[in-house]
Amino acid sequence: MGPFSLEWIEATDPRMAEVHAVRHEALFAPFGIPRDDRWDDQGADRCHLAALVDGRVVGYACLVLDPDGSGHVRQVSVLERARGQGIGRELMAEVEREARRRGLSLVWLNARCTAEGFYHGLGWRTVSGVFPAGRTGVPHVRMEWPPG
Repeated sequence: MGPFSLEWIEATDPRMAEVHAVRHEALFAPFGIPRDDRWDDQGADRCHLAALVDGRVVGYACLVLDPDGSGHVRQVSVLERARGQGIGRELMAEVEREARRRGLSLVWLNARCTAEGFYHGLGWRTVSGVFPAGRTGVPHVRMEWPPG
């Protein structure tokens, strides 16, 4: 796999169809959950970041701008074949840069417990106990990152 690039894209970008496929393959298919592309992607408060290799989406992260001046990171996903190349780390670094540019007071996410160490390594802190998440029931924790 070649080098990757990151690009902020609009919800109307045709590549969002690829984003839907990446999110499903990385986040739900491993649990046998049927594909459902009804995502809440529209709105000026949603910032979509795609990781691209040879023009194809291989990773994704969404930064939702909350009305209270904080941000919520959702659906961080990298295709299995693209893992281990730093794509997830760079997606998160760019999300953090965007949070700083926008002057967000706090950024938070719900992380699978299996990814908690990854986020700790990026400076995020766990601020909740374990809870089951939405469609998968997989154990998650809430994590926060204070822009600075």
